[in-house]
Amino acid sequence: MRFPRFVGDAAMQLPVLRLLRQMEVGPLVVWGPRPAVTLVEAHPLADAVLADAGKPSPFALARILKTHRAARSIHFPKSLRPALAAWMARVPERIGVDESGQGPFNTHSGPFWGTEGPFLLRYHGVLAKRWPGLPPMPYADYDPGVEIPRPAGPYLCLMPGSTWPSKAWPRVHYLELARLARGAGLEVVVLGVKEEADDCAFVASEGALDLCGRTTLREAAAWLRGARAALGNDSGLSHLAAACGTPVLALYGATDPGGSTPWGPRSQALRRGGLPCSPCFKRDCSVEGQPCLSDLSPRRVLEELEGLVSA
Repeated sequence: MRFPRFVGDAAMQLPVLRLLRQMEVGPLVVWGPRPAVTLVEAHPLADAVLADAGKPSPFALARILKTHRAARSIHFPKSLRPALAAWMARVPERIGVDESGQGPFNTHSGPFWGTEGPFLLRYHGVLAKRWPGLPPMPYADYDPGVEIPRPAGPYLCLMPGSTWPSKAWPRVHYLELARLARGAGLEVVVLGVKEEADDCAFVASEGALDLCGRTTLREAAAWLRGARAALGNDSGLSHLAAACGTPVLALYGATDPGGSTPWGPRSQALRRGGLPCSPCFKRDCSVEGQPCLSDLSPRRVLEELEGLVSA
């Protein structure tokens, strides 16, 4: 099974692996970019892991598949390379999406962007073309299997980072929510990658534990799995929190939660409705004040989190 490079997309493959395990499809070999595949390295969800060396060409990917005599390739990244590689390697079964010109190279294929509903159910629809009547898509219930020094009391994880500025709830709101959470008896842990260090440091500036850039992906997952709740933008860590089974609230502005709400037993999306400009699907907001996110007050967000935890 081919993993994509972005954390959120990789986290959305974990329920797929859980489903394949339930169906006793295997052995399961996960291959892809090194940071992503570390999620299942020496983990019960995968029998083996193959990490890319750099960004291999379709020819290099095909050689890997030939070397390991792959009988089946499942590839959900929206990229032609894995499907083309599986076709060149003459893998008997090639299961993926139609996007990026992949369809003709797959033996079982279906639309992704051309259909509606949660992303995980779109993957499920493609898998059903190979396995009609397959079980419902499960939640990942991902346990990273690593130990971390958790706080003695309950804590809230905040993930203020985002790949697009238009997806990010204002950091002053995150800081105010951290104050409110501490007032409610919760410790606050801030997670992110090193490129988000400035925003994370700002959010953590009044007594929160700043772990930005200081954890591996699996350590971040362990912090998320042990949290009372997690709050983030439409981002990779929000999807990872949902995969861990943590109550997670994801805030949406520029993007649409209809498909990408994190897939978990207690996950929820929150967006400010009634704006003609949202969702715009643009990297940068062109409306002064970015009302789609700035109008979501910290107190309202905390109330939504409290409701999610108590549900």
